[in-house]
Amino acid sequence: MVIRPDDEVYRVDAVWLGPQGMTLPWSARYSAYGIWLTLFVTVLLVEAVLPMSISIPPVWEVVLTILATYALTGVIDHERPLASVLHLVRTELRTPRARKAGRPVRVSAGKVRSRSHHAAAS
Repeated sequence: MVIRPDDEVYRVDAVWLGPQGMTLPWSARYSAYGIWLTLFVTVLLVEAVLPMSISIPPVWEVVLTILATYALTGVIDHERPLASVLHLVRTELRTPRARKAGRPVRVSAGKVRSRSHHAAAS
């Protein structure tokens, strides 16, 4: 069963819910499956390169990639594709920032009055 949106722009992100009468317990755009697979393979490759052990089944890897996919698909959609998000991140990291002009602060204890310990006790 496929849910068809009314707008042609949204038709790209159609969601497959599973066979008629036996829907999946989640709904995800088609692009989310590709993002998840890419992240999952990347995590497994990073673990293979680093001296880490990969458990069978890779439960933590699956959980990590599901959370990362959820975060990415919250940012990436039909109006803001992955290429524009990557361009935005690259531009933000390379943009020169104005230095914060901090003014020096002078702290002096000369004007602080204090009572002696004996005077405070009486």
